[in-house]
Amino acid sequence: MKKIYITLLALIVCLSTSAQVKLQDLKASDCSKEINLFEENHVKTEKRVTSTPSQNIVWESDFSDPNDWVLDNNGQNPPNYGWSIDQNSDGWWSSNGITSTSGGNFAELSNGDPTQTPGTQAGAVVYTMTMSQPVNIFDSIGSSNATLSFEEFGAKFYDLQEIQVSVDGINFVTVGDNSSYSQLTQSGGSAYPNPSLREINLASYIGPTPTSVWIRFSWTSDLNLATTDPNYYNTWIAYGWYIDDVKIVESPANRVTMEDVVIGGFWIDYLNYSGAGLNDIYGLDYSVTPLSQLQNRPYSIEALFKNQGTVSQTVDLNYSIVGTGNVTSSNSVVLNPGDSAFLGASFSPSTVGSFPIEIYGNADSLGAGIILSQTVYATKNIEITDYIYGKDLGPTNSSFYMLGGLEDQNHITSRFEMYADEDLYSLRAYIADNSTVGAEVKAIIYEVDSTVSNANGGAILIAESDDYTITAQDRGAWVDIPFVDPVNLSNGYAYEFGIVGYQHPSLESYIGLSGSSMYNGEHSLFDELGLSSSSAGSPTWYYITSTPMVRMNFDPSSVITSVGDKLSDKLLIYPNPSNGLINIELDKLNFYNISISNILAKEVYNSTISAVNTKLDLSNFDKGLYFIELNDGENIFTKKIIIE
Repeated sequence: MKKIYITLLALIVCLSTSAQVKLQDLKASDCSKEINLFEENHVKTEKRVTSTPSQNIVWESDFSDPNDWVLDNNGQNPPNYGWSIDQNSDGWWSSNGITSTSGGNFAELSNGDPTQTPGTQAGAVVYTMTMSQPVNIFDSIGSSNATLSFEEFGAKFYDLQEIQVSVDGINFVTVGDNSSYSQLTQSGGSAYPNPSLREINLASYIGPTPTSVWIRFSWTSDLNLATTDPNYYNTWIAYGWYIDDVKIVESPANRVTMEDVVIGGFWIDYLNYSGAGLNDIYGLDYSVTPLSQLQNRPYSIEALFKNQGTVSQTVDLNYSIVGTGNVTSSNSVVLNPGDSAFLGASFSPSTVGSFPIEIYGNADSLGAGIILSQTVYATKNIEITDYIYGKDLGPTNSSFYMLGGLEDQNHITSRFEMYADEDLYSLRAYIADNSTVGAEVKAIIYEVDSTVSNANGGAILIAESDDYTITAQDRGAWVDIPFVDPVNLSNGYAYEFGIVGYQHPSLESYIGLSGSSMYNGEHSLFDELGLSSSSAGSPTWYYITSTPMVRMNFDPSSVITSVGDKLSDKLLIYPNPSNGLINIELDKLNFYNISISNILAKEVYNSTISAVNTKLDLSNFDKGLYFIELNDGENIFTKKIIIE
């Protein structure tokens, strides 16, 4: 598997000289934030499979008889803690349970309720649900070609859901878990479909003559915080896990699955590119791409194929552009039972437009020429443009992330890799509709230096825009924020690119989110002032798992269209920093209420002004950061000042 060196923005935060914090989540009630510490980790895309044809059933349980299972709930009390088997949904997360094929009873895993204050979760527990009697697979089908299937519902948060197997009832081996599923957080992600069918080939785990086989479902916390840490009990560790309709069946002869579908060459094609600067090229997915980037590097459509049948298969990857009827295939590969391989094919569009792509795999039995199995389809929607470069999936079903507010001054960025030289003129950003009119944001871009480990974690600031004031028309819409001068971006270089908000006692700004990261660290958050409790007062980089809706705009005309009438929203405060004697110049004569607040959101001055030029003496104020807010009853203008 591809090895990714994620040194950009890495920062170790210690509870003591020997204890390392892996992540720290905010309270569940704070729906605007979800912060994770940056770590070297790779997150695969979620995988789901469709049902196999009817096979010889060796053993099954629809939980109508709870005696089929032995529950070990680590001394806790179900149904709110550990496994329970009945028709009731007892946990805090879902009230409807699993809509399984059989209905009736199901198994449910719960672990307290983190939404209460304080949270009621149990720590350092392992809950298991094990078959009460072993199954003789060999006598039933005469081989070890068996597949475990079950229906599930739930989500991955900071927990480890494992499926295990044993041939002696004592030693259990993990044959599946939730590590490759997308993580559901307060900033994005999703639960599993209800229900999801999961299938696992057992042949390589149970030996050639499996006469006694046990299946176990195990759950434990995967949150690397001590249970004595107060944040442990208010972190969303368990969203619940539902299991029903467990079966062991004879494996089919011909079955191939496809997962981990990408369009940017993350698995194979990245090997053909190296960073021209002090950075690596990973081959990331882009949903919106200018032709100039594709001329140097076409799309590379790739996926992982697994042979889960009992005979060898000749497999290839196929894709088609919806509406054209044309099919493109990769080179084929022979997969023996249990083998897997990544396959890829390129796509080189020559015109702008939208291109829905259907991706799937075909397999036949050792080149016999008769297609015996076909994987489920994956669909990717891409847009080819003249100037716009982006990763997000658009406003549909988008969420949001806080940029600036009472306790936030965040940089939200995403890694962009260049395959052609470009001049960057502006940031195109989707301003979430819960942003406050008058809040200020700005565009920012860093160059990535993966060889450096310093206070900025290898992110080198190269440009930022002037402040942009959010208007009523900007909320729930795309806006272009221009850089002061065009930023020269180079082929082979990687950049951290995004948007910044400002701390303010009453004005809040939010950026839209749409899509999920390919690995932990693709999208980042920089707590500039160290305002988060986990930052401990120090500027700190984190990763986020959802895709920020920030796009590069290479169109020179975006600078003109974006500034337009914004001059009417400007006020001039100088000098800044100041010794306390400041001047306020307005662009037009008007009557304003003026309020000044300190960094703790406490108002320290309130008055009215009506002149174009006003002098204020704040020299008796304590040194520090202040916010000046002018309000004419219809518009709010805000600036920050520093008194030295």
